[in-house]
Amino acid sequence: MGSLLSYKVLDVEVEIEDDQIPRYIVKEPNLTPTEARILDELMRKFYVDSKVTNMQDILSILSDYDNLSQESYDKILYYIKKKFLYGPLTVPILDPDVEEIECRGFGQPLTVVHRKINKFPRIYTNITFKSEEDVINVIELLANKSDKSVNLARPFLEFALPEGHRVASTISKEISLPGSTFDIRKFPFSPISSISLMKNNVFSKLFLSYIWFLLEFKPFIMIIGPTGTGKTTFLNSLLGMVNPLSKVITIEDTPEINLAKDNWVRLFSRTSINSSFDVSLFELSKLALRYRPDYLVIGEVRGREIEALVHASASGHGSLATFHAGTPNEAVTRISSLLTPEMAKLFLQNLWGLAVLGVRKGKDNINNRVLVSFYEAFTEKRKVKFKKVFTWKADKGLIPSSIEDLISSSYRLSFIRRTFGYSNQDVRGELEKRLKFLEELENSNISSSSEVSASVRKFYLGDWNA
Repeated sequence: MGSLLSYKVLDVEVEIEDDQIPRYIVKEPNLTPTEARILDELMRKFYVDSKVTNMQDILSILSDYDNLSQESYDKILYYIKKKFLYGPLTVPILDPDVEEIECRGFGQPLTVVHRKINKFPRIYTNITFKSEEDVINVIELLANKSDKSVNLARPFLEFALPEGHRVASTISKEISLPGSTFDIRKFPFSPISSISLMKNNVFSKLFLSYIWFLLEFKPFIMIIGPTGTGKTTFLNSLLGMVNPLSKVITIEDTPEINLAKDNWVRLFSRTSINSSFDVSLFELSKLALRYRPDYLVIGEVRGREIEALVHASASGHGSLATFHAGTPNEAVTRISSLLTPEMAKLFLQNLWGLAVLGVRKGKDNINNRVLVSFYEAFTEKRKVKFKKVFTWKADKGLIPSSIEDLISSSYRLSFIRRTFGYSNQDVRGELEKRLKFLEELENSNISSSSEVSASVRKFYLGDWNA
C-alpha cells in the first residue's frame, strides 16, 4: 500500500492511501493522559464558567498552562478547534482539495470527492459514525451554524454554512433508510479563475477568447450539464472576464457565485417557516431589472425566474444562467415548458448559445470536467437551430484550434460583423488581442482570481497594450 498524496490541514496529516480504491485518511494525534486531562479541564470551564464564552477564551486559558511543550500545545489546540468548528467533519470541511463530503448513514465510512484524485468519482475516508444519534448530532451541529433547526415534522433540510458550503440532509428514518444522511457540496475558499480552468484544460485558450469577445455584446448564454460538472464554477470564471465597470447582478438560492468585482450586486432567495415571508428567485429576478444591470445572472434556473432572463435579453441586458440538462434539445424543451408559448418563442429568438459541460476521460484515462461542446443558436427560415461551434475530442481536446476555422464556422461572429459594424479583420483582431492577453497571463503564472481580475481591469482601462 503506497501513498498517492500527503499534506496537512490544521497541522494534522491527511494521507491519500493507494489501496486499489484510494482512501482519505485523517491522522489525528493521540493525546497523552495529561493532554487529555487538560483538554477536559478547558472544555469543562467553557460549559461551567460564564466568563468563558468562545474559542478565543479557551485558547487564552490554554496559553497560561506552564511546562506545556509546543507539541502538546498543538495537539490540544487541534482538538479545541475540532470541538468548536465541525467536529469529525472539521478536516474535510477545511481541506481546500475536498469538493464534496457524503454520508450514507451510520456504520458507513464517509466518502469525499477530491480535487486532485479525479480518477475516481469518490474515495472512502476513515471517518465513520457509529450510531444514528452521531449522524443526527452532526446534522444539528451543521444546522446550528446556519441558524436552522432540525425537526422531524419536516425531515429534510437544505441550507448554506457560513462559508457558503451547501448542505442537504435527511433526518431519521422518515424519508431515508437506514437513517439520517447528508451531503455537503463545498464552496471554493477562493474563486477559480478562467485562467485556472484553461490551464486545467476545461476549455481552450481560443474558446476563452471567443466567449470573452461575445460577452462584450451582452449575449444570452445558458450553461448546461449534469450535477457536479462545474457549471457554477464555469459561470463564475466567465463573469470574472467582463468589463470591471459593468454592473453584474447575481441571483441565487444559495450564494455560490463569488466575484472580485466592484459593481456587483448579490441577491439570494429566502425561505422561512411562514411561507408568506419567503422571497423567491422569481421575485428577485423581477426586482433586479429595476437595478439596470449590464448582466443579469441566475445561478440555477428551475422555475419562472427564467422569464426575467428572457425579458432582460430582449431589453439588451446580458443574461447568463445554469440549468440541469444534458443536451441543447433537452434544455430547450424543459425551459420552454416553464414559459408561455409567446415567452418560449422570445426565449429561443434571444438565446445566443449553450455551453454543455460534462465529465470525460482524456488521454491519461482520468476523469476530467470539460466543456464538451458549445452550440450557437440562430434562426433560419423562422426556425431556431443549433450549430456546434466547439466540440471536445479525447485525443485533441477542444476543437477548432485556429481562429480561421472558428470565424468560418461561427454564426455569432458573423452576426456581430453584420449588426455592430465590425469587419472580418476587426473580429480577427479582437480575438488575437485576447489570445495574446491570455498567453501573457499564462506565461506570467497569473491564475488566481484576484490577479486575473486586476489584469482584466488593466485590459479594459488602458494599462495594457496589445
